[in-house]
Amino acid sequence: MAYRPITIDALRIGMHVAKLDVAWFRSPFMRHSFLIRTDEQIEKLRRAGVKHLAIDPARGLDLADTLSVTPEQPTIVAQPLSSPTTSTPEVRSLATMNQELLTARTARAQIEASVHSTFSRIAQTGIVDPEEATHTVHEISAVAQALNTHALFMAFSEGRTGNAPLSQHALATCSFSMILAHAADYSLLAIQDLATGALLHDIGLMQVPPNILQRVHDTSTALSEQHRRIYESHARAGAILLERQTQFSPSVGQIVAEHHACLNGSGFPMETRGAFTSDMTRIVMVMDRYDELLTGFGGASPLTPHQSLQRLYQEGQEGKYENRLISLFVKVMGIYPVYSYVSLNTGERAIVSVINSGKLHQPIVTVTHDPSGQPYLVSPVIDLANQDEQAPTRRIHSVMGTIPPEFERTFH
Repeated sequence: MAYRPITIDALRIGMHVAKLDVAWFRSPFMRHSFLIRTDEQIEKLRRAGVKHLAIDPARGLDLADTLSVTPEQPTIVAQPLSSPTTSTPEVRSLATMNQELLTARTARAQIEASVHSTFSRIAQTGIVDPEEATHTVHEISAVAQALNTHALFMAFSEGRTGNAPLSQHALATCSFSMILAHAADYSLLAIQDLATGALLHDIGLMQVPPNILQRVHDTSTALSEQHRRIYESHARAGAILLERQTQFSPSVGQIVAEHHACLNGSGFPMETRGAFTSDMTRIVMVMDRYDELLTGFGGASPLTPHQSLQRLYQEGQEGKYENRLISLFVKVMGIYPVYSYVSLNTGERAIVSVINSGKLHQPIVTVTHDPSGQPYLVSPVIDLANQDEQAPTRRIHSVMGTIPPEFERTFH
């Protein structure tokens, strides 16, 4: 079957994009042939100026197919009686959210295997192949663009420890950096360099003796002066490794060399002034630190995404990292990220469903369990920033983590 031309307004989830009316470097996607899996993909195309495109009915839904699809039963949203016409952001069902998260976790496992292979070859040969690095970054980018951003963020924010392979930390830092770069309106070409630098930022650690590296990961006890210098040399060692390959842009090498140069002068190497680091480097610095907080780097207790964002914000206030970038990251991901499993002051349990951009501490939540711990037959959706005045006021009391596996099975 031939490609079918349609307008951007007719594009739906399930269709397979074959052609776009914009050049590849203006598109938010590395490829012009891909399956539409989320509304977020459609919105990215719309923001990129796409007006006309072609779909491949042989690989996805046709235009006529969407006319006969029965829409999913809408979720009931509790709204205040005083303002019944207030518009509420789209709230996906728990089943849909669960599927998004499972898909993101599966994708993460697949990419982790690919990145691990790349890092194993670097360790064996002592050489970073620019073509392989570029291919790996394209693979990460393709997955990031195909998935819901919040699901991708949460999938990489859970289930790892400080002792996880270096490749996992590199992949997480790369993915988080791409999310922040997109939010900062970086061009695709700039994001390519940023993602490459983020992926390779710690390759110098491969030259640090395992006993020193283990000590740094597992304990906050100060290293001896000799061991500290060996550990801190990994930034320069990584940059030198890249210099042997002239295909890498200078910005990639700068990220690798300066990703520990804190803005207040507390980082390293000593001769690197944090005030003169590039904006790309500062993005990677923030995301590198965020992942360290998640995994309990340095012998600390691993933190939840909510706790990590709080600590990162505090360290930004102390002058270590760029406040502007941290604030942007929190604005995009929320103080309480989507998919967070929380307890309310009423004793109920809920899942964060939508971020309220104007009131980040008051997201929209789907309440799953009553105060006695029994699941609701119909889960009410509550906008914590816009509640019914006649009902008890709800607020988030604490974060319990992400949706637990035994809870997810309820929503298949």
